[in-house]
Amino acid sequence: MSVIHESVSDSHVDEDVRAAIADITAHTAAIDCDDDEEDISQLFAPLTRAEVCNCIFSTWYPNFRRETIKSEIIKPLEQGFIDYLLADGIMLPDQDDIPQYSCKIEDPESSDSEWSEDENEVEGAAIDIESTSADIRRRIEILGGKVMPRMCWSAPKDASWMAMGNSLECRGPSDIYVLLKSSDKVSSDLINGRYLPKEQLGEIEHELVLRQWSNLVPSMEFRCFVKDKKLIAISQVDYEYYEFLENMRDEIETKLRLFFDDHVREKFPSDNYCYDAYVAQTVNRVYLIDFEPWTPSVDSCLFEWRELAKADSSDKSLGLRLFPKGVNAMGHFSGKYSRNRLPVEATDDQFRGSMAELIKSVAEQTRQQK
Repeated sequence: MSVIHESVSDSHVDEDVRAAIADITAHTAAIDCDDDEEDISQLFAPLTRAEVCNCIFSTWYPNFRRETIKSEIIKPLEQGFIDYLLADGIMLPDQDDIPQYSCKIEDPESSDSEWSEDENEVEGAAIDIESTSADIRRRIEILGGKVMPRMCWSAPKDASWMAMGNSLECRGPSDIYVLLKSSDKVSSDLINGRYLPKEQLGEIEHELVLRQWSNLVPSMEFRCFVKDKKLIAISQVDYEYYEFLENMRDEIETKLRLFFDDHVREKFPSDNYCYDAYVAQTVNRVYLIDFEPWTPSVDSCLFEWRELAKADSSDKSLGLRLFPKGVNAMGHFSGKYSRNRLPVEATDDQFRGSMAELIKSVAEQTRQQK
C-alpha cells in the first residue's frame, strides 16, 4: 500500500520555510544569524518512548475527561479490522446494517490475466469486521448520533475532502471507514508508528477513538508550546486572518494561560510538549483537543522551532501569535490537505513553492505596515 510521506502533509515543513516565518515575526532579531547552518536536531533532547506514549489518546484522556470533548475508545482493535484499514481499495456496504463487510487482499505476485471476470467471485481472504462495526454503532448512539474519528495519534483530517461537506462528521461505520482508509496519516501511523522509528517505538496497541461531534470554528483553535512545564508560546492554528481575533488577543491569551495553570500543568506527565486548545466563546470556556510531543516533526505553526527551543522557559515574551492581515493563504494553495489528493511526487515541489511564496507575501505585507 502506497503511503504519501507525512513530511509533506502538516508536520514537516522545510527549514527555509520556518526560517521565513521567523523572519516576519517581531522576535527574529533574537535568532542568531548563523542559525541556518545549525542542525536543528541538536537543540532537542532525544525523544523518549514515554514522551510519545504520553500523547496517545487513551493515555491522556482519563485524566482530562472534564477538559476535553466526550469520547469513546475502542481498544484493543481486532487484527482483522487493522488488516481491513491497510488493505488496498475501499469496499463499503450499501447500508450500515448489512452484517458482513469484506475486502479483497490481492496477491502482489498475481497478474491482471489471473483476475476472474466474474464480479461476484472474491479471491483472497475475506475480512469480517462486523463485530467492530456493531461496537461503533453502539458508541455512536452513546455520543448522540454524530462523531469524529481518530486513531492513537492522528485524526484523518487529510482525508476530509473525501467526505460529504469536507468534514470529519460521521454518522455510521461507513463514514468512518471512508475517512480512515483514505487517510495517509492514519496509514502511516498503523504501519510506521509516529514521532519515533518503529524499532524505538516498539509494539503499540492501536485504538479507534470516537469523539462526540462538535462543530469547531477553525479561528478559535490554538497550539500551545510547553517547555520545562511552562507555557512559553501560543499560535493560531488556522492560516487565515480574522480581524476579531486582534480585538480579543489579550482575552484569548489570558484564558489559555489560566487553563494551562489550572488544568494542564500538573496533570500532563511530560516536561516539554505541545497541545491544541479550543476557546469556546459561547460557553466562555476552553477545551483540550490533543497533545503532541516536543519535537521538530510537529507543526510549529506561526513560530520557528529554533526560537521555541532557544527560548527561556521563564520568559513569556513570545506570547500569542496571530496570522497577519492582508495575506490570503488560500491564494497559494487550495487547502491545508488538498495536496493529499495527489501522489507526493506530484506535490512536493508545488507545496514548497507555495509555502515560500506565501511567506514572501507575508513578509512584504509586514514591511509595508511598518
